Amino acid sequence: MPAAAKTACSRTRLGKTTLALALALLASPASLRAAGRWKIQYLYDQAGFNFDIRDIACPSAQRCVAAGVITDQNDRRRGAVVVTSDGGRHWSQFEVKEQPLSLFFLDETTGWMVTDHGLWSAVEGGRSWNRVENRKGILQAYFLDANHGYIAGASSLLDETLDGGKTWTKLPQGIAASSGTGVTIEARAVSFDSIAFQGPHGIIIGEIDPSAPLPKGAGRSAARRVIVLETLDRGKNWNTSSVPLDAGLGRLRLSKQGFVLTLLVYAEAHSALASAVFQAALGEPRSRMIFGERDRTVTDVALLDDGGAVVAAVEPPGNSPQVPIPGKLKILESRNLKLWQEMDVDYRALAQSAVIAVADPGHIWVATDTGAILGLVNSE
Repeated sequence: MPAAAKTACSRTRLGKTTLALALALLASPASLRAAGRWKIQYLYDQAGFNFDIRDIACPSAQRCVAAGVITDQNDRRRGAVVVTSDGGRHWSQFEVKEQPLSLFFLDETTGWMVTDHGLWSAVEGGRSWNRVENRKGILQAYFLDANHGYIAGASSLLDETLDGGKTWTKLPQGIAASSGTGVTIEARAVSFDSIAFQGPHGIIIGEIDPSAPLPKGAGRSAARRVIVLETLDRGKNWNTSSVPLDAGLGRLRLSKQGFVLTLLVYAEAHSALASAVFQAALGEPRSRMIFGERDRTVTDVALLDDGGAVVAAVEPPGNSPQVPIPGKLKILESRNLKLWQEMDVDYRALAQSAVIAVADPGHIWVATDTGAILGLVNSE
């Protein structure tokens, strides 16, 4: 074959190879993030102690706040917060007076922490805290701005503030929702533990305790339901409904693309899955499972602005996901919520539970109940 023909043939093969590679990359569920690696940036490693990080919030690519409880070998507990202001390169630890349960931040300086005894507001980006509300039973806080917010919790606790927490008003829909199953349910049987907003659209969910006593004549199906409060105007008006559910709600996420993700946790040991993630269009009763694996327990799911999602899961030792022993942390990502790609995670990361915080699609963190915080770094 003449040299010119060989050159042309080589260029043709190269062109086809390059085109095939480009098409393969476009069709792949992986993204640039999947090429990165999850590296431990912070690890509480003190002999005889465990740091159960219960929540993490990252309002920007530079600022993250994680909060939880440190337990010593004598089962004595104290609250602690760790903060970074340089994207996870350095973390500072601070003691807090109560045991943290959850966090919510609007921006780097405006945030709140729910504890076992109340609600606190952030000072210096989470380095210190001021008490806002002295009350037990709060599980979640969510603020639309610095003044307008909600707290939700046990015994049908669902209050609203319009002045940054100086005064609170009980949301009447929270009380009315107790009868959403068609029978009267005692207030203590409803626990509001999930609040999510996307613009003016908000959803609050309360779970009816299936072990709570029911009124005479009520079937057990009345206990296996959740109460759903939904608003389209930032809380000026709420619609209330009830939905049958045979699992616990682990996480609720609203997307900018008009759908909702829910993480369901199955407590029964005989269940085929320990947990699973479902997707549903807003306003539609039907949903589809987008992630669930028999040998992995999903503990959190987070949405990304580009329509993708990240899942944190634990691969427990042995054959049962119910084994109460830390297992390998697994993190997976999907761009289309159909195909999932497992990401490279630091081999030292063991946990029973992990939570996710997303600042933007390129800056994501995962914190564990074993005192580790992992950040996504470029593999190069």
